[in-house]
Amino acid sequence: MRGQLLKSTALVGAMTLISRLLGFVRDMLIARLFEVDPATDAFFAAVKLPNFLRRLFAEGTFAHAFVPALTDYKENHSQAELKGFIDKTAGTRALILFLLTAAGVVAAPLLIMGIAGFRLTKCPA
Repeated sequence: MRGQLLKSTALVGAMTLISRLLGFVRDMLIARLFEVDPATDAFFAAVKLPNFLRRLFAEGTFAHAFVPALTDYKENHSQAELKGFIDKTAGTRALILFLLTAAGVVAAPLLIMGIAGFRLTKCPA
């Protein structure tokens, strides 16, 4: 058991390191190829909010709260109750993400001003 935990920890650590290194390479390439201009600013503004939501709902708070609750259900409840718990959690999570997405679409100009500090304008055609 302890050896498996060490292997899993090392694997997650190694994959995180690779991800960080590839992100650094990506940032260097963007800086080299696109330099500093409004399009690059728009790219970074467009990526910031989805990354935050991914961290919150996929890797962050949700995962840290869900895994212990799922383990508890698996150990102390029947298979049907476990399935019901997973179904309710997935449904609630999907509804929350849908509402956040809809609110983000409606409030996009305000979000861009808040995140990036510039207003959306029409692109010259």
